[in-house]
Amino acid sequence: MTPSRAAKRLTIVIPALNEQDKIADTIDGVLPLARELLDDFEIFLIDDGSTDATGAIMDEFAASDRRIIVHHNAERRGVGAGFEYALSRAKFDSITLIPGDHAFQNEGIERMFKAVGAANMVITHRDNQSDRSVNRSIQSHSLRFILNCLFGFWLSDYHSMIVYPVRWLRQIAVKADGYGYQICALISLLQLGLTYVQVPVSLNAELKGSSRALRLRTYFELGGTIFSLLRRVPIRDVDLSQIPVEAGRTSAR
Repeated sequence: MTPSRAAKRLTIVIPALNEQDKIADTIDGVLPLARELLDDFEIFLIDDGSTDATGAIMDEFAASDRRIIVHHNAERRGVGAGFEYALSRAKFDSITLIPGDHAFQNEGIERMFKAVGAANMVITHRDNQSDRSVNRSIQSHSLRFILNCLFGFWLSDYHSMIVYPVRWLRQIAVKADGYGYQICALISLLQLGLTYVQVPVSLNAELKGSSRALRLRTYFELGGTIFSLLRRVPIRDVDLSQIPVEAGRTSAR
């Protein structure tokens, strides 16, 4: 008798700030894949204080599917704040964040959804970063090298899409917002010793000059995040005896 597999249930967070030209493409890519590959799901659309039609487009999608929830921020609060909002309300065991600027090709999102449940975490890595601007490519590779040297996990990527375990993520203190939130959360969970698989994803073509990812303020934010992680392991009162016996690293897929 073949043992039954665990149900694939996922909370999906899609934040966006002034992405009226891309948010519909993002949702149109994610929604059919979620319906096809997941047993159940919910999608939190976070309008992070947009001044264009982003929020209205989100509301249109929510009207067509009860599993879509829209949250409008009156002003910009950052990616981390939107993710925390969804995390506090997530009803499934796993949660992921997909950028609302249609950054990732649908094939990669499909691979990530298929890997849900294969380990405690699914960590995707961008396999075509060299196709982006030279500056963006150098910045991404440099950040990965620094984090690998400092923390010793030797991941292929620290800032791509990640499927987190809700139970454990709610128990760690993430002292970061915006760009640093995901790095802080990921390293904190890795320090707990949870299992993970890595899957490749590809970026969509980036319009020249469109990236807002790394500005001077972001560098200061990342520096503060890394410094806080080096000073302490940001874990609250986590019962380490509950960590699975087989916890550890899982080879890349």
